[in-house]
Amino acid sequence: PGSAPGLSPAQQAGLESIAALPTPDLGRSHYETRYVVVNTETGPLDGGGQRLLAVGAVAINRGLLHPGDAFRASLGSAPADALLGLLQFIGRAPVVVYNAPFNQGTLERAFEQNLGSVPEAEWIDLMILMPSLYPERIAGQARMDAWLGAFGIDRVDHRDALLEALAVAQLHQVALARAGIQGLTTARDLLDTQSSRKWLRGA
Repeated sequence: PGSAPGLSPAQQAGLESIAALPTPDLGRSHYETRYVVVNTETGPLDGGGQRLLAVGAVAINRGLLHPGDAFRASLGSAPADALLGLLQFIGRAPVVVYNAPFNQGTLERAFEQNLGSVPEAEWIDLMILMPSLYPERIAGQARMDAWLGAFGIDRVDHRDALLEALAVAQLHQVALARAGIQGLTTARDLLDTQSSRKWLRGA
């Protein structure tokens, strides 16, 4: 854990307690695993770029979505508290996003700026994985709207971090169903497949 200049002793203790959580067992089956789907809500900066306004997260536990197992916080005037709340909600679960370069990148910059460090996490990017799981639906990477439309998943409000996380969570359930059929039965299998696809794209 790092130490940002503005962290209170209680906030620093919270950050350290998160870092002390046991490493997740990525070899457990999907239906023995708690995944946390995260999405960010951003707005434009005066000088260009985007700033993080809010975070939303939904858990998929043993393959199921539970409405009460969700988190949303606006950064507002207490960004460190909002980000600590998100980290406490995640625990050490694998984190699922759509478009990691944007969502993961935005969060990691916010962690560094407001908490003084970037916590370790296993990031699963559905933008990378979906084409390998459902090549008959869409060949190659596509915008999230295309994948949601392919499976009839409603996108209620793209401006709301929690509602976006809910849509991505439903897409992750679809991904898990096909992954099991393909023999990708664990979070580690998904991460390995993701790494392979990134390598092939780079090659």
